[in-house]
Amino acid sequence: MARLIVEAIVTNGFVRPGTSDPLPVTVSVTHADGSPISSLVATDFTIGATRGTSSLVPQNFRGGSMQVGPGSTNAGGLYLFELTPISGGTWTPWTTFHVVIVVAHGNDHGQTIRELTFPYYL
Repeated sequence: MARLIVEAIVTNGFVRPGTSDPLPVTVSVTHADGSPISSLVATDFTIGATRGTSSLVPQNFRGGSMQVGPGSTNAGGLYLFELTPISGGTWTPWTTFHVVIVVAHGNDHGQTIRELTFPYYL
């Protein structure tokens, strides 16, 4: 079993409390030596939330070697997807989620955790 290095950006810049708007997520996955892994598929990712009233569902998975942002370059290993609350759920104001992203590819594993807060907006 080899260790995967998993880093993620999870932000609520586009999501409004009380909706099920999609939340953008960018994940970087590399081998322990820093070389990118560009061959992962959606089923290699498991997403969970350790806190909050809604379970999360990943959707619109894109990954491997795409570019992120105009004119940007990268070595690969970047994955983009969106999270939404389970069917019928909404994002809750004053809720902090601890979003857990687990990657398992064959015998290789890695994980990261990120905080996601939805402040109350008037």
